Amino acid sequence: MNTERLPTIAESIVTSRLLIVQSKRLLLASAARRFGLHGGDSLGKRSEHFRADAARAHKSYQTAVLTWGQTTSHEFRIVAYTSLIVLAEKLIFELRGTIGAVAAGDRVEMATEVEVLEDLIKEWRQR
Repeated sequence: MNTERLPTIAESIVTSRLLIVQSKRLLLASAARRFGLHGGDSLGKRSEHFRADAARAHKSYQTAVLTWGQTTSHEFRIVAYTSLIVLAEKLIFELRGTIGAVAAGDRVEMATEVEVLEDLIKEWRQR
């Protein structure tokens, strides 16, 4: 009697996205190596194409983990914290860009919010 557990659909989706990322990264590494050895515009363009493909595949993998992954897995936590850090960094950038355009009293409040976000990012990176 076979007692192996079959993967769930959710696990299969996450695993398939991870395999796609790995494949895209292998293609990118190969193209980048050939470009480094031989140079050339076509190899450079090909490398950039593979770099963009790998980035899209990684984003798709992250989305799959957050949507289908088990919340108790290390994989989920890594992707979740990374997403939080990226979002907080974007918010900090936006707040700093508008801080000069607000009233003086609001500047102090915004500066405090930026500081709190920076502290959160430090804490998330340590986890």
